[in-house]
Amino acid sequence: MTLMDEPSQQVQELLEQCLQALDSRDDFSARDLIQRAEAIAATAGPLAVANTALISGMVEQSVGDTAAASRRFQEAAAHTRHQLADPDGVCLYLEACTLLGALHRSQGQYDQAERVLHSALTHTEGAPAYPLDLAAVYNELGVAGKYAGRFDQAAHSYRQALALLQATLSPDDLRLATLYHNLGGLAYARGDYKAAEKPARLAVAIREESLGPSHPDVAADRAALAPILFELGQTDEAEHLLREALAVFEDFYGPEHYETAITLSNLAAIVQDRDDTTEAETCYQRAVAILETVLGPRHPDLAPVLHNLAHLRRRRNDHDSAHALNERARALLQDAVQPGHPTLTAINDAMAEKQT
Repeated sequence: MTLMDEPSQQVQELLEQCLQALDSRDDFSARDLIQRAEAIAATAGPLAVANTALISGMVEQSVGDTAAASRRFQEAAAHTRHQLADPDGVCLYLEACTLLGALHRSQGQYDQAERVLHSALTHTEGAPAYPLDLAAVYNELGVAGKYAGRFDQAAHSYRQALALLQATLSPDDLRLATLYHNLGGLAYARGDYKAAEKPARLAVAIREESLGPSHPDVAADRAALAPILFELGQTDEAEHLLREALAVFEDFYGPEHYETAITLSNLAAIVQDRDDTTEAETCYQRAVAILETVLGPRHPDLAPVLHNLAHLRRRRNDHDSAHALNERARALLQDAVQPGHPTLTAINDAMAEKQT
């Protein structure tokens, strides 16, 4: 073994241990391991430096420092932009761009996310890329496009990802479950609930078979299926799935988590439909409080919950409160999504109705 091989192996071992610590939610150990890897990465070559920066970004994101995570993902992409003749360099570059795009999207910066992801595809066109890495970029493009209201573009990106995954993976692979989950979410966003049900149920079936019924990823699939079933009139199953998912999220993540908030909001819609406005209001208010804590008070993901709470307040003849909530929701969405986005349209319609 040469002197260059030894630091490369040491870095690789430290990074693998760091990823294991992240999987175990042991952020303290993950930070210690990444610092040790950073101390020797420069002696192991540019790809080791890039890989260390990428996983360092994952550590920073895990501890909640999104600004530092963004810087590290950008560093990883910058280092690998000059290594695109090497398949491993392409793999790292696409992964860095995917993670950076996902980070922008999670912060409500949908246009910025799409720019990063399109740039990744442009720079690697004709390069020796791996299908799964390209599929990850296309999938994230689909997610960003859906949130921004560019539904046709999102559908195209998802189709690209699906073709790559189906040609590469077995039908029960968890990465296919993720894509089916997203396809169901896109069809739901477009209001095509019948088309949404099949991929959403496929996601549940694949993931439950692999991970078991109590895994949080299975709960996320069930929570995504529930609003689809509610719109199709299958209210009892929808409510059962949401209460089941909520119990898993609260047990696994704790009471203040993004998935908990979204599940509470969807549960509120169902109990509101059953005329239990007291529980519905409690769920909506708790969802808003969690999202404000987790995402901040100006994140676009707050808008649908605020609008639904406004609808409940309007039913109670509290029109001033409803109008104020819709005004806040509209302000959150106006610069983040397309003008014809369904939630923005619904908010505008509700506010126009109030004025008349």
